[in-house]
Amino acid sequence: MNTKLLFTLFCVAVSIVAVAQKKELQTITENDLKAHLEFIASDNMRGRDFFTETPGVDLAADYLKSQCAKMGLTPGVEGYFQNIEMEAVTPDLDQTVLSLKDANGNISYQTKDIFSLGGPAKNDTIRGDVVFAGYGWYNEDTKYNDTKDLDLKGKIVLVMTRTLEQAKEGAEPDMDTEMKKMSRAMMGGAKALVLVNDPMNPNTEYIESIRKYATGGNLKLKGAKEGMIIPIRLIFGTDELADKMLEGSGKTLAGLQQEINKSESPKSFAINNLTTEVDLVKSTDNIVGKNVIAMVEGSDPELKKECIIFTAHYDHLGTDGEGGIYNGADDNGTGTVALLEIAEAFQSMKKKPKRTIVFAWVTGEEKGLLGSDYYSQHPVISMENTLADINLDMIGRSAEKELDSVDVNSKSLAGPNGMYIISGRQSTELLDISDEVCEDLGLVPSDELTKAFLTRSDYYHFYKNGVPILGLSTGLHDDYHEITDELDKIDFHKMKRVTQYAFSVAYKLANQKKRLVVDKPVI
Repeated sequence: MNTKLLFTLFCVAVSIVAVAQKKELQTITENDLKAHLEFIASDNMRGRDFFTETPGVDLAADYLKSQCAKMGLTPGVEGYFQNIEMEAVTPDLDQTVLSLKDANGNISYQTKDIFSLGGPAKNDTIRGDVVFAGYGWYNEDTKYNDTKDLDLKGKIVLVMTRTLEQAKEGAEPDMDTEMKKMSRAMMGGAKALVLVNDPMNPNTEYIESIRKYATGGNLKLKGAKEGMIIPIRLIFGTDELADKMLEGSGKTLAGLQQEINKSESPKSFAINNLTTEVDLVKSTDNIVGKNVIAMVEGSDPELKKECIIFTAHYDHLGTDGEGGIYNGADDNGTGTVALLEIAEAFQSMKKKPKRTIVFAWVTGEEKGLLGSDYYSQHPVISMENTLADINLDMIGRSAEKELDSVDVNSKSLAGPNGMYIISGRQSTELLDISDEVCEDLGLVPSDELTKAFLTRSDYYHFYKNGVPILGLSTGLHDDYHEITDELDKIDFHKMKRVTQYAFSVAYKLANQKKRLVVDKPVI
């Protein structure tokens, strides 16, 4: 066979592959993405959480299963559901109580209007003498120090929200500041930090905004070891509680804040003849979560033993207890329905890709990446033969223009053509393929969020097992984890392009002759 004929046949073969890929790309449409998302992000799903009266997370799983069956996808596990046994730990607010006791052990005040963050899964009781530590803050520049010369060891420390500087500027409180206070109190040996709104706080709902998360319950895989228990409790209380704790000193919280602000110096002291006892009561229930697993089996007798896996979490945050629903249209309704469209594109191929394509809609991401953790321990194709994980999480929003620079500490929403790629950089070849596809589709990739976000979505459990990852996102926005994350804010054109990108990368990986080269195990 002459050289010219060989070249002609090669060009025809490349052309056929390109046309086939283009044909499958055309099955991914804005209308289909929107139709699926209208269901997944509807009020009927009740925020796709475990702790709602209507089990929306199960309704979402049932919808995904029905769509997989409708497309004729091969079940990855029997009935498509990979059942996950989990334990739910929920604060029992009716039994949780804080008591103030005088020097003789008599109860002078009791309240149930408290809640806590962290701590063990079992019931927890904390007792200790009380100290007042103002804002509980230390300023490295000015050397202002609310805990100087204050013995914190074994104590329960009463502090206000914000800092002296924030209060004088009228700034709103932030959790990062409060966690630094807790860390400082912990280093001093305190048993608990009781945090109350400072009287001048412009955001009087700040603590209430935290309550819905703290009291919503936590999940863990059944049998999993409990993580490290921080030896201090963060307890949120009221201004009434603060004044009751201060009563014996003849001071009030408002009066003390005025003194601190006027003098710009600490007014901290031990509260004599007062002991606080906090009973943190919790209930434990067994819950079954569901990963939805489907496959398009590879067409090559040998290469089909290897796979490329797509992952996306379909759970979200539920309701706010006040009538609001966290519909999570972008987080992660967009990734969830994108996988349906990608699955349909692969399933529509007359000749299936050489390698198997696995689709895993995972649960419990918002509770600690639980579904992907379980899958990584029970994969349908071994992790050794999983060539790459392509994870889609929040791919449906665009800023008006591209960012000049990315601040990893702020919400950085990509522009009309921008896309973030979280990668462990384990495979230069994978990143080269990604760049080629981005160029073809006119997308502008950025990996500037990789280090900050490497542990924050389901790709992490593949990364830690040595599987090359591509975590796809269009970035964070002001509606992230808010009830305003709704369908009408989704950029479906952008979402389609990212979905087509994900399909195209997997298409190339699934059909190349040689196994993907892994050359860098960590970033």
